[in-house]
Amino acid sequence: MTECTAQVELGFHVRLPVVVRCDAPTMSSDGGWILVREAEEQLGLVKGFAALLPDLRDPTRVQHSREEQLRQRVFQIVMGYEDGNDADSLRSDPVLRTVCDCEVNEGRGLSSQPTLSRFENAVSGPTIGSLVRFLEQRYVASLDPKTALVMLDIDSTDDRTHGQQQLSFFNGFFDHHVYHPLLVFDAGSGQLISAILRPGNNHASRGARGLLGRLIRAIRRRCPFAQIVVRGDSAFSVPRVVRELERLNSQIGDVYYLLGFAKNATLLQLIAPTMQRAREQYEIGKVKALHYANLTYRAKNWDRSRLIVAKADYSSDGANPRFVLTNIEGFPPDMMYAAYCERGQCENQIKDLKNALAADRLSCSSFQANFFRLLLHQLAYRLMHALRESVAAFSPALGRAQFDTLRLRLLKVGALVSQSARRILIRLPQAFPLKNVFLATLQHLSLRPAPS
Repeated sequence: MTECTAQVELGFHVRLPVVVRCDAPTMSSDGGWILVREAEEQLGLVKGFAALLPDLRDPTRVQHSREEQLRQRVFQIVMGYEDGNDADSLRSDPVLRTVCDCEVNEGRGLSSQPTLSRFENAVSGPTIGSLVRFLEQRYVASLDPKTALVMLDIDSTDDRTHGQQQLSFFNGFFDHHVYHPLLVFDAGSGQLISAILRPGNNHASRGARGLLGRLIRAIRRRCPFAQIVVRGDSAFSVPRVVRELERLNSQIGDVYYLLGFAKNATLLQLIAPTMQRAREQYEIGKVKALHYANLTYRAKNWDRSRLIVAKADYSSDGANPRFVLTNIEGFPPDMMYAAYCERGQCENQIKDLKNALAADRLSCSSFQANFFRLLLHQLAYRLMHALRESVAAFSPALGRAQFDTLRLRLLKVGALVSQSARRILIRLPQAFPLKNVFLATLQHLSLRPAPS
């Protein structure tokens, strides 16, 4: 892309010509990086992440530390610059340089795109495993030991692939070539606990048993009295996952599940009387009718019967039965089904990860590099999540906003940066509509103690 014309003169003003130039060397369009850095200081994730990254480079020739590179790459993702090529223009941004611990007047810039690409491709498989466990452990450590309930939402998503990415396969369910990440969220807070990249042809439940077992045991050690509930769609109600959750329940106690269950002829027969009542109610008033029931069901490959919560839904579209497999007993079926349906919030969290933070931009050639890139996007999610929680105290509306709205309204603000012998001064526009929220959140974050 060629450089734009150095100057454009416009004639719409009634008295004076309006001249536009892109030549302000110490200005940034993204003053919100300051808030992101303060949020990261409180979490301490970048330092901990960087400490696990081996660096085999010649120390005498290193200009950019792994911590600096990690911070630069993750902060760019947070601000909507998910493409590595963006680094070539952003490496001289004065605010980004400041939050990456460089001085404004320093001659060198941050890492270029080729340097960051080599960084992403330098991470080994064992290191990726350590990084995954590090993020999971930091989530568990953030829980209050007196927590009474931990709700885990597990889901998979498609990351469309293009070209010759390693372990990219055609997936018939999504009808294109994909990677197939496995994600676990905390249903209460919306935190992304773990993200596992998998080949595109993996079943949605592949790896769920080991991941859930590892997380649930760690949560039990941290929160000995917590009830742990796992929610997932019908892809996770496979025997290996169900048996693992029931085994954990028998070993450590208070482990429950609410898993969607695919309909079959036997279940449709069991729910037929309830569906008939729903149909008769609909025929009377022509208004959608809902009835619920608890069913006892045993599949051919099960060693015993299990509880199924059934919803008989009848409307102008006809019968629409739904089923949920659970080991939670003693509650009305409508309450249990409503508790299961709340997992729909997980879809919004996946949208934040993929739409706002572009976690589906896994365009490296090697699978390991793409797995590492997914973890970088998970770091960006953690930062935005922490920032949204802090903003909520000063702007409840922004505290409920999606990440892209939060970024657009609060973080995308111009900043003038100057450096003297005593300080680096960052000045935001006086007309910035959310300046009070910005400054209050920044002060709040700066006063919070950093993790030990």
